[in-house]
Amino acid sequence: MGFVLDPEVSVRREVRRVAREQLGEAIELLDRTIEPNRAARVTPNAAALSAAGTVHEVRKRCKSVRGLARLVRPALDADFRVFDRRVRDAADELSSLRDAHAVLSTLDTLLDTQAGHADPRAADLRSIRGRRAATSAAATEMIAGGDDRLRRSRDLLNEALEQCEQWRVPRGFEALADGLGATYRLGRRGLRVASQDPTDRHLHEWRKSVKYLWYQVRLLHDAAPSVMGPLVQSLDDLGEALGDDHDLAVLVEQLADQLDDHGGDGATERAIDVVRAQQDEIRRRAFRLGRTVYAEPGRAFVARIESYWTTTRRYGFEVLVGGIADIVGDARPDAAAPAGPTGGAGVERERKFLVEAIPDDLDLTDAVTIRQGYLAGDSDVSVRIRDAEVCTLTVKWQLAAAASGERGELEWEIAGDRFESIWPATAARRVTKTRHRVPVDEVIVELDVFHGALDGLVVAEVEFEDLDAMTAFVAPDWFGPELTDDRRYTNAALAVDGRPSA
Repeated sequence: MGFVLDPEVSVRREVRRVAREQLGEAIELLDRTIEPNRAARVTPNAAALSAAGTVHEVRKRCKSVRGLARLVRPALDADFRVFDRRVRDAADELSSLRDAHAVLSTLDTLLDTQAGHADPRAADLRSIRGRRAATSAAATEMIAGGDDRLRRSRDLLNEALEQCEQWRVPRGFEALADGLGATYRLGRRGLRVASQDPTDRHLHEWRKSVKYLWYQVRLLHDAAPSVMGPLVQSLDDLGEALGDDHDLAVLVEQLADQLDDHGGDGATERAIDVVRAQQDEIRRRAFRLGRTVYAEPGRAFVARIESYWTTTRRYGFEVLVGGIADIVGDARPDAAAPAGPTGGAGVERERKFLVEAIPDDLDLTDAVTIRQGYLAGDSDVSVRIRDAEVCTLTVKWQLAAAASGERGELEWEIAGDRFESIWPATAARRVTKTRHRVPVDEVIVELDVFHGALDGLVVAEVEFEDLDAMTAFVAPDWFGPELTDDRRYTNAALAVDGRPSA
């Protein structure tokens, strides 16, 4: 799906997916640069051109994944600092290589702005540009030669990739709200400080927070594309302006450090004057745009984005349920489900227990293999398809003011060929199990023995006709801990996140 979070999918799953994709792409880019040079499968010029582009692309992905990590920073706690340091250090390994090319590109841009003007300072810029070209060429040769910095960067990113696979992130917008608010407030404060004291350092600090917010708004784009799209563009424009200002600041710093290397008749001082004049123009534009982007307080900004997110989740669910007619045709929901406070929908009343050992004397002959996959699902709503004795499509949701173990439920029987046509859409959100129906006293226990990645997990479920029966139920001795209110053990959560570690 790319660098965007799907509001209708578990936040944990989406955050892990995006981190995995960004880091994986960066590692692959470095591998492509390092390996061909060792094997000499490409010409030196081709390798150099590819490697120069690799540095830029790898650093972009490092910044994007650091923006993602900041979005869920409160949930990551101490893990954030370790992860952020690894990715930052991986990017820093390539920074000197990037800066050499950036300075040359900045000089070229300045020369373009001087084209057609009879300003004698343009000659100074051309002279300096010729000297900086040699530095850039040397950096390119180092990259093409498989510089050790590329390998160190790759090793750090591999460590970060292993770490992000273990991230424990909550599923709802609350996992994103605090990180988003912190990034927004940091940018708002950066605008205020830079406006009052526009030093190179203050502009650079503001730029970093703007870029992180840009990455985070891109991640949240699908919450409200018509609104978030223009905000993404405004942040992109602001980030580009501040990036140009930073490149000019780096050029000034390098020129100031090497005055004696660029002629003795004031050529370097005149070049610095040109650079500073260009910075003044960029900063006026950046401050004007920044006051628009950061117009509202941080709390109001987060509340607005959250309303987009939750509205999209609700609207998406309504569209999905409303569009179920396209799947089930004229079929009606299962009328056997008991009516409840959901306006005619069924209410599922169920208690669930972990089973650590199945008693030897249980009759397990009544069994069916089940495969089920989820079209959508989180802690509040799930939509699944199941292939058992018959194929079904089921919607479950959390009821307001419901008792423990109660959920809303609608279920339709669907044709087998219709199930098979939908099944591919559940990739990476599936469980397979054998269900044994076992009479125990006055109830039927559905004993689910899971297979595949969940092999070894056994769960007992008992459904009840009414709340009194559910409350009065006494579990047999061979039942283990009760899981009724542990949402980690819902089938939807198991399909996405796997078996809980503890």
